[in-house]
Amino acid sequence: MFRIIQALNNNVALVKNEQGQQAVVMGLGIVFQKKKGDLIVPSKVEKIFSLRTEESKENFLTLLKNIPLDILTVTYNMIDQLVDKYHFPVQEYLYVTLTDHVYSVYQKLLKGNYQESHLPDISDAYETEFAMAKEAVEMLSQKLSVVFPDDEVGRMALHFINAKGDYEVSENKQENARKRVLELVEEELSSSGIKRSAENGNLYDRLMIHLTYLINRLQTNQQDETSLINMEEFVKSDYPQAYQIGQAIYDVIEKELDIDLSRSERVYLVIHIQRLLK
Repeated sequence: MFRIIQALNNNVALVKNEQGQQAVVMGLGIVFQKKKGDLIVPSKVEKIFSLRTEESKENFLTLLKNIPLDILTVTYNMIDQLVDKYHFPVQEYLYVTLTDHVYSVYQKLLKGNYQESHLPDISDAYETEFAMAKEAVEMLSQKLSVVFPDDEVGRMALHFINAKGDYEVSENKQENARKRVLELVEEELSSSGIKRSAENGNLYDRLMIHLTYLINRLQTNQQDETSLINMEEFVKSDYPQAYQIGQAIYDVIEKELDIDLSRSERVYLVIHIQRLLK
């Protein structure tokens, strides 16, 4: 049985199972005329999304405020299936960044204003991630009834590359250092004319989520060591302003954490910043 923690609408609820684990359950009318504390019969549930951490719950609820439920569920299902099929461990924030990306692309395709990125081909260095991305594009095209272009394979592969991880970091580990770095990064962004607003809130938050995970990885001495020289040259020439800001943030992180960052990490930063500058 599932006990309702929060009814999200007539068909979706945040629940707790008999083992005390939180999840989001979905099914036609399963929450109708029910309230917090009421029970939902498992046989009525059509889909279950396990929320392993408090962060998982917050991410899902945040996305649900801005993204239609069908996009969210299709993307979550897609990630779960690919992670399971390829035995590919990912960090939790992939669900946030990739869902946000899928919705953005979906809207552009419907409006007819999608633009290709022409990213350099790095598939040889990341065969698994590109195989996953290719399947992701096929699955999304089928489930959402909109043809996602081949250009999206490279873009989605970057999400899988960036989110790969098989480790956990304590919430309290070096928390002060993390907060200090994030404060300095926000100051750097502000001095560059980038401040959080109602218009850019989602993208700004995605960047801060990325930075939080980056700092966590660095605090456990884990970062992407694979050279992305071709990608670096691309972002440097095509996104000069974002590259300059990314370099400044890159320098702040290196100085505060006393660590040498890989060039790949700078590429990821620039891509996030470019989205804010558009």
